[in-house]
Amino acid sequence: MFLAMGKDIRVILIKLADRLHNMRTLKYLTRDRQIANSKETMDLYAPLANRLGMYSLKWELEDLAFKYLEPEEYREIVEGLDEKREERIAFIEKIKKQIANELKIQRIDAQITGRAKHIYSIYRKMQRDNITLDQVYDLLALRIIVNSVKDCYAALRSCT
Repeated sequence: MFLAMGKDIRVILIKLADRLHNMRTLKYLTRDRQIANSKETMDLYAPLANRLGMYSLKWELEDLAFKYLEPEEYREIVEGLDEKREERIAFIEKIKKQIANELKIQRIDAQITGRAKHIYSIYRKMQRDNITLDQVYDLLALRIIVNSVKDCYAALRSCT
């Protein structure tokens, strides 16, 4: 299988799509199969998606696998995040508008995107730094894409 995957990128894309579908429907399998598929996803498929630059696919695969590998930790993080979800979404939109207005004044053309951090990445940070969810302050991420290095530095000055 891996030889075929190496020769044709389409095979890899199909395998990733198939794995994503399998992970989304994992609840119908036995606990042993859930764990086995989740471990394989974490060890093989999520890193492969990352290597190919398919980050949203990687994040979803990791979150789905984490749900079955560490169900208690997953549930605690999800419940903690759900309480503040609406606040985070509103905050991202507010900040995006403020930044867009400031960049417009500076005549800087930019694409601004924002997102909430993913469950598994939050869990890894908590484990790495030995902290609780309440101590994780970077639950949001913003990305500002500009057309030149000059605009990048101007955008940084405008946003501080």
